[in-house]
Parts: sequence; structure tokens; C-alpha cells
Amino acid sequence: MRAGERMLSPGGGAGEGGKVTGVVMHAVAEVGGNADPGKVDTRKGLGMTGRGIGRRGGLFIIIVLLFTAAPLFAEGPAGEQDALRTLVQEALDRNPELLASELTAEAKEQRILPAGSLPDPMLSLAFSNLPVDDFALDKEPMTSRDIGLTQAIPFPGKLSLKEEIARLEAVQAGDRVESMKNLIRFRVKKDFFLLLENREITRLTEKNKALLGELLSVANSRYAVGKAPQQDLFKAQVEISRLTNMLIALRKRRVELLADLNTLRDRPVGMPVELPGSYPVPKIGHSEEELLDIAKESNPDLKKEKDAVKQKETALKLARKQILPDFQVGAAYKFREDASNGTERPDFFSAAVGISLPIWYGRKQDKEVEAAVRDLSSMQSGYRNAWNAVRNRVRDITADVTALTDSLSLFDTGLLPQARESVASSLSAYQVGEVQFSSVLLGQIALYQQEIERERTAQGLGVRVAQLELVLGEELF
Repeated sequence: MRAGERMLSPGGGAGEGGKVTGVVMHAVAEVGGNADPGKVDTRKGLGMTGRGIGRRGGLFIIIVLLFTAAPLFAEGPAGEQDALRTLVQEALDRNPELLASELTAEAKEQRILPAGSLPDPMLSLAFSNLPVDDFALDKEPMTSRDIGLTQAIPFPGKLSLKEEIARLEAVQAGDRVESMKNLIRFRVKKDFFLLLENREITRLTEKNKALLGELLSVANSRYAVGKAPQQDLFKAQVEISRLTNMLIALRKRRVELLADLNTLRDRPVGMPVELPGSYPVPKIGHSEEELLDIAKESNPDLKKEKDAVKQKETALKLARKQILPDFQVGAAYKFREDASNGTERPDFFSAAVGISLPIWYGRKQDKEVEAAVRDLSSMQSGYRNAWNAVRNRVRDITADVTALTDSLSLFDTGLLPQARESVASSLSAYQVGEVQFSSVLLGQIALYQQEIERERTAQGLGVRVAQLELVLGEELF
């Protein structure tokens, strides 16, 4: 990764940003003089010296927190990308549903040769022309013990077509395995990016809760000297409570995401997952036409539809051959006993060839041909529909990726810097009584929402590129 490349997340608590935040939070505890920013004694004012230090110190800390919240653009180590690859590979190696699908595909492969093999021959044993009065074998000249063997032989070409149909069915089972791998890869990457989003939104929420705690301290100082109404304190307390409730929801969401990711990896649902401090924004690196070419060749669902068309074409050829007769060949040997008077009786040998007569072809074979024609037309329409869906998805996702990339750049170069400067300016004006507390509070809430939206945009970009991989059937990052 090149130095200065945009990262998806700053990795809360790691790097220089984490150190600065830790120092500032320690300063908040000392200067604010209140371990819990949600609890403020509105009855007790501060001494003159305490008021001066608390208000100036609180303002300084708020401004520092505002400008240390900017996303980090430091160079990321290669291990950060390896972390995602490891999770994906582990899921592909351990996922039980994928293993079941692979075993099913292997079973289909084992059925290819049997489909093209001749039916088992039939061995027959019999007594012929046995007199019922005494059941003697030497009394009648036509009495014999018989052994015979018959073999059914389909018309030439039928078995090879049946074997090809079985082979194409196995190929489709392999396509389903690749499709499942594709889906598992996407789900792992989606959970990965959503976990990054959850972590960063949690960090932003905790940071804003600390900022509002400092605002509450400043408002409390002004209220103590009669320069701010008590209503300002209540507004800040309500917002702090709202953020606390949001943190509860974020923790619940993290548990759900971890459970899904661990289920994909066949791990205990509560097993922790180590996330990298940051992750580079995935790049597409192909034009739309190139992406469509990749999808046409690599998309496993599209390949499955194409192989299904080939199977139905072969099935149609077989249906047309079914009107041709099948054969049955047989041979028999008759063992005869010599007569009771000593006359020798030679054994008999016989052979036969049978041919099936498709005299009911109008009710059977012709109808099978018509059904095969319609099956083929259905599969061809299904393939066209699948290809149209792939083209639409590629175009839709590439448009989203372009829009999200532009939005992310706008957040980083315009919206967030401007919002932070606006809040800092409002804080300074509030200190000298030029603006109301509600203006500062609304500005801070708006900044917080912009920061969250930026994080959702960044991680949403990763998810959309992962969705593009799902459509293409090929990895891009």
C-alpha cells in the first residue's frame, strides 16, 4: 500500500490518534472534575479560579478532540490485508455447508461412468419339459436343465449421450460449489467491513459522548455564574443519554456480526476476531466492459446456467434417439440326460437376438422429444435472464462505487473539515455569549452525524466492491 493512500478506518485506540485521544480523555477527567459526564450537580457553583480553569480547559479539550477525530491516512502494513484473506481462507476451509456441497459434487462425478455403462447381463437357470408324473430327467427326450445369459444393448450412441448428461450434471454441481465459495467469500468480507464500521462508529460515539460531557461542564460553569439557563444542562444530558443508548445497540450489533462471521468459519459464535487497525479502500481497476467480460467467463451461477443449457441440448439428442430400437442378445445351453435304455442324447445350444419395437412412439418418444425441446428453450431463456441480471448488477454496483468514492473524497476534503471548524467557531462564540448553547449542541450533533455517515460510506464502499466480486465470480482484493 502506498503512503498516503486512503484508509477505510482509523483504527480506534491504535496509532498516534489513539494516543492523543487517551491523553485528552485523561485531561477531560482532570479538568472536567467529573468521572461521569452524564451526572452534573446543578446546585453547586464553582469558585472563581475553578470557573476560569474549567471553562478554558474544557474549551481547549473540546477543540483538541474535534480535530483529533479526523481519519488517519497513514500507510497500512501488509498484515492488515492478510487479516481479511486469513478469515476468508479459514471460512472456505472449514465451512460445513461448503463441505457438504463439495461432497455432493464428488458424488455426482462418481455417477458419470455408471450412466454410460451397459445394463447388467441376466443369468437364467431353468428345468425344461419336466414330466409332472414322476419328474424324471431321463424319461422324455426334450427334458433338460438349462442355463442362459442375456444382455440388453441400447442403440449405439445412447449410452454416450447418457454419460454426457451425467457429466454435465456433475459439472453443474461443481458450479454450485464455486457459487457457494463465492457467496461465503462475500459474506465474510461483508461481516469484516461491517465490524470495522461498528468499531469506528462505537469509537466516534464514545468520543462524542466525551465531547458532550465537556460541553456539559462548560454549560455547568456558565450556569453556576448565572450566564446560562438550566435548560442547556438538560439538553446536553438528554443527548448524552441518547448516545449511551446508541452504544448499547452498537454492542448488540457487534455480537450479531461476530456470531455470523464465526458461524461461517465453523467457530464458537462468541470467539473474538482480531481486526486490523485500518484497511485500504478496495479498488476495482477495470472498465465496465472488462468487468462484463470477466463476469461472462467467471460467474459460477452464469456458468451453471450455461452448463444446464448444454445438458438440455444433450438430453434433446438422447430423446430423438429413443425412437431407435434397442437390442437384446442371449444364449442358452440345455443339458439332457441319456435315455434309461442307454441311448445317448446330445445337449442343445441356442442363441437369440431381440429388437425393441417403438410402435407407441406417438404416445411416448415423440412426447419426450417435445418435452426436451421445451426444457431446452426454458434453460436458454434462463441463461439470457441470468446474463441480463449480471449486466444490470455490474452497472448498478460500479455506479454505486463511483458515487461512494466521490462522497468519501467530499467528506474527507470538505464536509468534515468545514463542520469541525464550524463547531470550534461556535464553541468560541459561546464562551463569550455570542451564540446560544443550542447552536453549539446542534453543531456538534451534526458533526457527529457527518462523521458516522463518512464511516458508513467508507465501509459501504468495501461492501459494494465485495458485492461486485460476488457478481463477477473473481476476487478484486
